[in-house]
Amino acid sequence: MDITCPQCGFCRELPPDRIPARPVVATCPKCACRFRFSATEGVLGCLPPTSPATAPAAPAEDDPLPPGAIIPGKDDAGIESSSFAGDDTKTGTAEDSRDTPQPEARTHHAAPPSPTLDDANGEDAPSTDEENPASVLPPWQTAPGRDGWLACFYQTVLLVLFAAQRFFAGLDPRAPQMRALSFFVIVCVIQITAEYFWMGQLIAFLQTEAADPELQELVSLFSDRESLPLAVLFQTAVQIVKLYAFSALLYLAYRFIAPDRASFPLLFQILAYSTAPALLSVIPVLGTVAGLFWSLACLLVGCRTAMNLNWQQTLVGVLPLCLVVASMLMQVLGGFGA
Repeated sequence: MDITCPQCGFCRELPPDRIPARPVVATCPKCACRFRFSATEGVLGCLPPTSPATAPAAPAEDDPLPPGAIIPGKDDAGIESSSFAGDDTKTGTAEDSRDTPQPEARTHHAAPPSPTLDDANGEDAPSTDEENPASVLPPWQTAPGRDGWLACFYQTVLLVLFAAQRFFAGLDPRAPQMRALSFFVIVCVIQITAEYFWMGQLIAFLQTEAADPELQELVSLFSDRESLPLAVLFQTAVQIVKLYAFSALLYLAYRFIAPDRASFPLLFQILAYSTAPALLSVIPVLGTVAGLFWSLACLLVGCRTAMNLNWQQTLVGVLPLCLVVASMLMQVLGGFGA
């Protein structure tokens, strides 16, 4: 197919594979005339000449265009354009093909990658304390740190008591269970020691003030208890066994409710750290009762926050554990009544 300049008559032949499929703007290499060209209708008319600032630069002499090349581009109006060149079988010479202008180099700036859905939801991204201020890494997991063991223990207790949602949101299921277990053991030792001390004070008071023979007999029964070291060792061992048993019970319950979120290491940590309110047992009588209910509240908040559940799922999952604990308390109270 031939393309002929409507201004100077310069003509070039284009191979069939170079013919554009839609109308383009061609530029004559002889007179720089710009005209519209269509493969079906031929030349459609000339365009006004471009200004020197927007005119394409001439190619280097050592880089001629191949015969029959069509260079796509855009004119000032945004219309796709091209320059045509060919062999000298028609008119012109071989040097004429070197006059074919080349388009100006264009710089393409890569756009920054758009965030994916996972990035927007924050599911696969690593979470740090700075990025997620709603969660706090448990200080006990990083103890001793720069403040020491005692400060990390104290800070962990305060977070569980007064910022339970932030604390349990920072739990990591991959964290070592021994840290949570050691925290639980320390709480148990303090609780058992405090209760042993207050029980001793109560027995001493009743021995001197009680006049009822039945009450004195009951006091004498409690006064024959084991020593403090044996009480701490025995009761702590029992509490550790209960911790693992209750964690397994919670895990089985939540496996039916949220199987994709239930994790034994995570529930073990939640249950271990939820015992922090038991330190209120240093307050006689009311401290133990308040610590029991506060620990239950921390357990509920921990399960809901750490596993991202709703309140209905949380309560149903904790219900079997509550029933077991209630039955154990009823047995203990029944033994006292007998």
